[in-house]
Amino acid sequence: MSLKNDVLFIGLGNCGCKQAKVFHEMKYKVMFVNGSEQDLKILGDVPNIYRLKNFDGFGGHRERALDCLAENMEFVEALQNIKEKIVFVLHSAAGSTGSGIAPYCEEVLTETVNEEGRSEKIVCPVPTLPSFDEPIGKKKSAYKSMLDIQEMRDILGATFFINNNAAKDYDRINSIFAKVLDCFLTNDSYGKLNNFDESEKVEMLRQSGAAVLGLFRKEHNKTLMLERLTKNGIFAPIEKNMICGDIAIVHSGIDSSDITVDNVITEFGKPFNIFEGYNNGNSTLICVNGLDYPVTHIKQFGELAQQAFNERNRNRRSVEKLSNLDFLEEKASKSTPEKKKSTKLDALRKLMEK
Repeated sequence: MSLKNDVLFIGLGNCGCKQAKVFHEMKYKVMFVNGSEQDLKILGDVPNIYRLKNFDGFGGHRERALDCLAENMEFVEALQNIKEKIVFVLHSAAGSTGSGIAPYCEEVLTETVNEEGRSEKIVCPVPTLPSFDEPIGKKKSAYKSMLDIQEMRDILGATFFINNNAAKDYDRINSIFAKVLDCFLTNDSYGKLNNFDESEKVEMLRQSGAAVLGLFRKEHNKTLMLERLTKNGIFAPIEKNMICGDIAIVHSGIDSSDITVDNVITEFGKPFNIFEGYNNGNSTLICVNGLDYPVTHIKQFGELAQQAFNERNRNRRSVEKLSNLDFLEEKASKSTPEKKKSTKLDALRKLMEK
């Protein structure tokens, strides 16, 4: 069964709103949140826009998030009133508005718990990581954003780390992610052998940790599939510690020889659960969750930011300074008193006297 009616996408900041618009065009329920009027205008005629008053962007300062939300309680109340049980929070890890308010939004969304002590909502962050050639500030923000997600791991669901280092065409990356996630959420194929049903999808989204998705045509070979899932695809490269939660595969036909569960286990490790289904289409869907966060990949942002910071400091220490030259120093005549040099303040006073 499809989960489409149970899902809401929240786009935070410019990056998150662009991603959310793709899902809006696919007829999903969406909220758009930003402080920049210019960024919001780019979205065109879309519903559920929340303009963060008095905060036309954060200017790279993530720490402004708390003050922003305190002045925009209408948006906070809207978060508290969300009815959908599965919420995807889309934002850039490298920006300031999205990455700054995302942790607060996620805490609000997970505030209500059931009798078992679990959040009534499944909150799945979708942070977009920058490419390695981004400026220092972007790398620094991405590193801090990762720290926030780590601290909240126990209350969050599956986290999809989008990797902008994979390609320069960010719109294409967003489109691929939307297509694959839509297939995961709406796939209702069934077969005689086994099916990947709604309850199994929900449990995969509920489990914390990193998650990856892949949708592959029949002509794709096993090596390509696994490389795109683990290191060369739209998601951040996975950790190589062979820790994973569940593995789900919906094969492209009963007689398909595209990929086996054992092939996936070889790359990801032994799972807690294996969900397997079959369809009559031309594509195979693969999902793996419960992975460690891509710490190795994100550490590189911190290291690159530190290197750039150190280089800037070295350059500052080596800045050439002008020194006085003897021929510029005019020696005053004994008979002629030295004339006081006119200052900018003197000029300002003269203007004020007129």
